[in-house]
Amino acid sequence: MNNKNPLARPTTSSRSHVLARTALSVLEFVGCLMALVGGIWLGAIYLGVDVRHIAYVALNESDMIDKMPDGWRPEVPESAKTPSPAELAASVQNELAALRHEITSLRDTQRAETEVSVPPLEATTAAIADATSRAKQASLDYWTRLYDVVHRQATLQVDAESAATEGNATKVAALKGRISRFSASAIRALPTTDVDDAAAKLGQELADWYENGANLYDKAVQVWESPARRQAGDQLTQDWEKTQVQHQNEGRLMTDRATAVRDSLTRRFGEGFAPLPKL
Repeated sequence: MNNKNPLARPTTSSRSHVLARTALSVLEFVGCLMALVGGIWLGAIYLGVDVRHIAYVALNESDMIDKMPDGWRPEVPESAKTPSPAELAASVQNELAALRHEITSLRDTQRAETEVSVPPLEATTAAIADATSRAKQASLDYWTRLYDVVHRQATLQVDAESAATEGNATKVAALKGRISRFSASAIRALPTTDVDDAAAKLGQELADWYENGANLYDKAVQVWESPARRQAGDQLTQDWEKTQVQHQNEGRLMTDRATAVRDSLTRRFGEGFAPLPKL
């Protein structure tokens, strides 16, 4: 019988064939492994992943890094380094010092701003007292001059009326108009810096009232000198008289208003504000 012995040694050609296939399999495995590692490495770089940090952490957690030779151990990446207790304590102290410095700076800034924006109480009180004193003196001077204008206006008007006759009525009316316009201009020329608002407003209203009176007397002169007076003289005279009565009523209201403003000035600044003559 020609039976084969299963335990017979393989021939040289058979061993060569097996080794070739084994070497090919190892080469294929290494090539695939390198391709895999290279792909992972390139992907990590593309995604911004720290591969060395991941490799170090993996080896460190598996305790394999301690078993590796010194020359083969990877260097500790910066991202994997943890501060020592001493370094951590120093960092905390530095941060605390920085925070305290920043708080101190904020307090100093706030204190400086407060000192600039909020004057001392004594300075504020002195400024208020000084402003009140200036307002009192300016208002008193204004009121005194206003009194002089009103008193002179009334005196001149009485003197003009006392010189009136039937023959010079037109001239007297023109003169009274000039007196009223002069009084209005005199009031408007008075300085009003630091003067109480109510007093200055009253002076403006008085000047307007005197100006209206001057226009009224000018109208009287036109009526009396107009040729149409012969035809409708009575009607023109009556219209003018109505306008004059209205102006006199406004003068009485102005007198009452002047009394109220004087009382207000007296309450605010004290005595010294004389009553204005009746208008």
